[in-house]
Amino acid sequence: MEHRFLNIAHRGFSGQYPENTITAFRAALELGCTWLECDVRRTRDGCFVVIHDQTVDRTTDGTGRVDALTWDEIMRLDAGSWRDPKFSGERVPLLDELLTMVSGQAQMVIELKVGKDWVPGVVSVVSRHCAFDWTVASAFEWEVLETVRREVPRWRTTWLTTFEDLSPDEAISRCVNAGIDTIAPRASRIDAGFVRKAHAAGLFVRAWGIADDTGPGLQRLMAAGVDGVTTNHPNVLKEMLNKPLF
Repeated sequence: MEHRFLNIAHRGFSGQYPENTITAFRAALELGCTWLECDVRRTRDGCFVVIHDQTVDRTTDGTGRVDALTWDEIMRLDAGSWRDPKFSGERVPLLDELLTMVSGQAQMVIELKVGKDWVPGVVSVVSRHCAFDWTVASAFEWEVLETVRREVPRWRTTWLTTFEDLSPDEAISRCVNAGIDTIAPRASRIDAGFVRKAHAAGLFVRAWGIADDTGPGLQRLMAAGVDGVTTNHPNVLKEMLNKPLF
């Protein structure tokens, strides 16, 4: 990974555009973002779509679980109007469509919201785009990451964690022993001491779930030494990175 602070556009430029849509990711690229983040789920008929929630209810005009709907049903939904009527007509994209659009213009963190049995399907999509060098697989579920490591050992991996079951030290050891590249705790669980220990173990540290990603919350994490954050407002972070911290 790059040895500089990573400004990762969370679900694209989701602070101003409907999250996880092609428009949001294109806007992030136009802003100059070199890192993007998306979520992937599997439809009932085995397609991999870019959407965060278990259901389509919040971010489309439809209802129902993603894994209970077919791609044909999901592709007909409006994924933009919930954010603003001017985004009417936006669709939930396929992972295949998103990778085609990005095409290596930026690094892409793909959060796998699928069970371990469906990891080979995601691997197949990424492989078709020859995208392992410009994507990262991330997940909360440890078994998913273990499957990724077995399927494609060279694919970079990130473990998303809240430290609910392990202490921070145990979490660091677990990542090192499994060959995970990056540990990504919830922002509120990160301090400078943890970052020092993770770096000493050879891990990168990424933060997520920042309560205030337009000001002090970002500044605290940068001062703690984290390597990057996912943010809904990459424009704000871009401006901060161009100014001295203190």
